[in-house]
This record gives sequence, structure tokens and C-alpha cells, in this order.
Amino acid sequence: MVDLVDRLHALLEQEVCSYQTADYLAPGYQQKLRDLLCPETHEYLSCSSATTSTSGINEVWREKICEWSYQVIDHFDFSREIVSIAVSYLDRYLSRRPVNKKHFQLLAMSCLYLAIKLFEPGTVSMKSMIELSRGYFLVEHMAEMEMSVLR
Repeated sequence: MVDLVDRLHALLEQEVCSYQTADYLAPGYQQKLRDLLCPETHEYLSCSSATTSTSGINEVWREKICEWSYQVIDHFDFSREIVSIAVSYLDRYLSRRPVNKKHFQLLAMSCLYLAIKLFEPGTVSMKSMIELSRGYFLVEHMAEMEMSVLR
């Protein structure tokens, strides 16, 4: 019985310390991140691109990204659990990095691709994922965003 209590205690501590993310959809949160991080950011996401078109990152956009992710997963006949993993990656990244609408879309695609690579026995090529963007992104953009997520 004591072992069970200790395990539950450890799980609750993990929930509070490890799994929680900041509410990146809160008003002003992305702007605060931009103010803190942009002077040092030298990745694909530059300060100038992060400051434009931020109004689209909200609950509606997140919901659309989730729906789109389920459509992609269903199309390739992968486990739907992959979407929850991808959205977890998305949430964790967005709680630490500012993005605009364009980068939000690229990030969502990259997170989904990464989750598929790590947790699905079947594969999908990066080129196939890029084709889903209808030419909006290049393979190089997605590869760079994937590395940013992994960092």
C-alpha cells in the first residue's frame, strides 16, 4: 500500500513539474516571449517574421490544426494517438517560442511528422508532408523546424 501511495505521489509531482506547459494562447503571452527571446534567436524563425500576423494563433487555429492532423493520420491509416503526441510537441514548443501564423502551420506539420517518425511503424516521407502544404513550405523549412523542435 505504501508503494502505491509513493507511486501516486511521484506521478502527481511529474504532472505538476514535467508535463504542464504555459498557456501560450493567453493574451500577450507570445508577445512576452518575443520580447524575451528574439534578440538571441538565429533560427528559421526570425524576430521580424515572428512579429507579423500573430492574431491567428488562438484556440480556433489550434482546433483547426488538430482536425487537420486527424485527417492526415486517417488518410495514411496511422494510429490516432499520434495526433495527441504531435499536439503535445506543439504545445511544448509554443510555450517557449514565439511564432506567427505561417510558422504555426509549419510547426504543426513538423510535429506531426516527428510523431509519425518516432511512434509509427509505417512511414511517410517529408516530401509527402510538404505536398500537403500545397507548396507553401519547402523540405528545407520543415527539416529546420524539425531540428528546432528537437532542440
